[in-house]
Amino acid sequence: MSRRVGRWVYALTAVIMPVLLVFSLAILLHKQAIQSIYRNVDDISDGEMPATVTSFQSGPEVVSTIGGSGEGVNCSLPPIVNVFFDGSKDEEGKRHLVLQRFRQACVFHDLCYRHGLATYGYNQNDCDRVLQNEAFRLCLYIRNSRAADQAERCQTDSKMVLAGVSLGGAGAYRAWDRSTYFEFESDPSRSNGFLVSRVVDHPFKSVDPAKYRDDPDQVILTFENIRSSLTVTCVTCKKVPILHWTRDPNDVTPEYRSVGFNTLPEALLKHQDQLLSETNAVWLPPRRRHAAPHLLVDGTGKNHLIWMSRNNPGDTMNCVVITDAAKLLTHTLPREDYCATGAAARLTMVEVDMFATSPLPMEVPGTPEKDRIYATSLSAQITTGRELSFCSRSASRPVDRNDGSNDDQAKCHTFFDSRISKGAGLGAFQNFAIVRPGQQIFFARDLVLPSDSLLESARQRILGETYSPSGIMLAIDLGPPPSTKKPLTSTIQKMVPFKIDDRFDPMMPITRAKDDLRFLSLLTSDTAVSVHMTDFSKDNPAVGKLTLTMNGSPVDLHPSWALRPVLVLETREATPKTKLVFSRGEIAIDPDKPIDPAATSEVMGLETLVFERDAAASDKPFQKAAAASCTVTYEFKTNSDFPCYRAFDPKRPMRASPATRMQASQLLVGHFAGHDGQGIAFPDSCRQADPIILQPKGDTFVQTVESIGKGNELKRKVTCVPLNSNADVSGPLKQPKPPDRAG
Repeated sequence: MSRRVGRWVYALTAVIMPVLLVFSLAILLHKQAIQSIYRNVDDISDGEMPATVTSFQSGPEVVSTIGGSGEGVNCSLPPIVNVFFDGSKDEEGKRHLVLQRFRQACVFHDLCYRHGLATYGYNQNDCDRVLQNEAFRLCLYIRNSRAADQAERCQTDSKMVLAGVSLGGAGAYRAWDRSTYFEFESDPSRSNGFLVSRVVDHPFKSVDPAKYRDDPDQVILTFENIRSSLTVTCVTCKKVPILHWTRDPNDVTPEYRSVGFNTLPEALLKHQDQLLSETNAVWLPPRRRHAAPHLLVDGTGKNHLIWMSRNNPGDTMNCVVITDAAKLLTHTLPREDYCATGAAARLTMVEVDMFATSPLPMEVPGTPEKDRIYATSLSAQITTGRELSFCSRSASRPVDRNDGSNDDQAKCHTFFDSRISKGAGLGAFQNFAIVRPGQQIFFARDLVLPSDSLLESARQRILGETYSPSGIMLAIDLGPPPSTKKPLTSTIQKMVPFKIDDRFDPMMPITRAKDDLRFLSLLTSDTAVSVHMTDFSKDNPAVGKLTLTMNGSPVDLHPSWALRPVLVLETREATPKTKLVFSRGEIAIDPDKPIDPAATSEVMGLETLVFERDAAASDKPFQKAAAASCTVTYEFKTNSDFPCYRAFDPKRPMRASPATRMQASQLLVGHFAGHDGQGIAFPDSCRQADPIILQPKGDTFVQTVESIGKGNELKRKVTCVPLNSNADVSGPLKQPKPPDRAG
């Protein structure tokens, strides 16, 4: 061996051997180190499946909301981490690699990182701890072995997942500079408080047409939830009285009569005038964790607001509460403070065990009208073999404590189909459930990667697969129960295998029609965001890109249009239209100037873009229908301790400001801006009674109110102009001039 070769061998050995030594020690000692760091995490033993992400409908014409920023949802861990995890075989000789095994927990974690702060106030630690808990729950179900120490090994694996994201997740977590509003959490128990809005039909326009003739057809209800203490405000209602001061219990207004009051309770006598626009306390059963209300529009067009409220994290008991806007805006206080018919509440409620963490309400056609809404869930807790079961219970029928049939428990139908039995269907818990009248659809990602050879198995074990490549679509048709206390009839209507990797997740419906299996996805690249459609009515579904046109030519949208969730609408007119509603926002900051802590103003750009086509035109491009570019200016008397009275400092991204909250705000669409079509609204958490409302005007939108605020109040000014250029929507948002606030 020459001296030169010897030097090269020595040099390589000097570099490689320490790396190999460190890597070997890491494999041998990483579990001990992680157990030492995370010695006192939750030790869960309640047997629940992990919570699944939950989709919420924000308005009557909203079919779906596509969140996740078009970046897919999966376990964003380096593939090499597989070698650190339990790799033993399960009872069927299969190995579950970490990126697939923990995917359900990772889906929740991805959404939490991207939307958790703006929606629920979750910090990075909140998201990471939820991931660890959900990973532990999941690996107790999807076991690599039945060894006696499996629970301990499972706990270690979940701590390792937590360690990985804690060490590498700082750049992925989105603070107030990038987080955006998107509801995904069925049980936001870690939230100190959050705001959520729903668009509903006007509650009293049909009761007194003359009094409300100038009101729009729909209104915006904003709910403020502070540690499950709930209030509601109709932020687009006018200041008209629905109850006058009176001493006479029989002096009942038409509004109160419409919700069932024949006499006024004592609490409302000698009460000052109650205005439709004022904030009301909402009574929900105490000692529970209340999430946002589901909006369910039934076959008659009636709007129902439904809470599925957990009692505690140790069981799956839920208080299901059904009401509507009219009741919420009048009087909800019952005689007793518990969840049962005997409480004499103004709201319909029933307490049942749903055997799952994320139950959903749905309408079941063919059942009696008074009993048409059911609480439903998909569960693997019912059988010891982990077969997949569909559970259901009337959301309104009182519990019968005397019949001996456990009427306070959902009744379940178990699917013994070999394709989803014995745990094979657990992937169904890994994506949004699609709820339609009489149908629910789940997407099940495969937990085991196919491997045709020993070499392929070794490659997967060492390198893993970044994306989960395949799965099944499971469509379950539901019908009336054979008798009152039996489960809904449940049939697997369609089971479609697919090979579409999870960069296209979540896949959300394009229509509310039951037999239409077309689903939309967003996919973001470095230069653009594109809209894709998959038709699962086909035997071999494939992803196809949809064409968006503007000014008669195709247009590619800038990636910033995907940071805020996209609304998919289906209008309820004679010739229905499908609409895609995009929005984006950004604060105007001069990067060359420091932020003055005494700054008294900040400016942001806010844009919206709507594409549409006839709902029946499945093969035609979407055309730009309307777009606007707005400038929002906030002025305030500075108090840096309060988020609504300070300017945003990029060096302290966890401190919100008025503009960051508006940049992250919820997107609403509905007939609340007059009588000329669908308006667009952005709730303002710093001016809760004054959302930014844009009214349609030709092919653009105009602000309904330009300036609000006076004196020392927080002031806001909104000015909008048409957005007509293909180049403008294909490029980054053009920032308005930032205020001169340098120190």
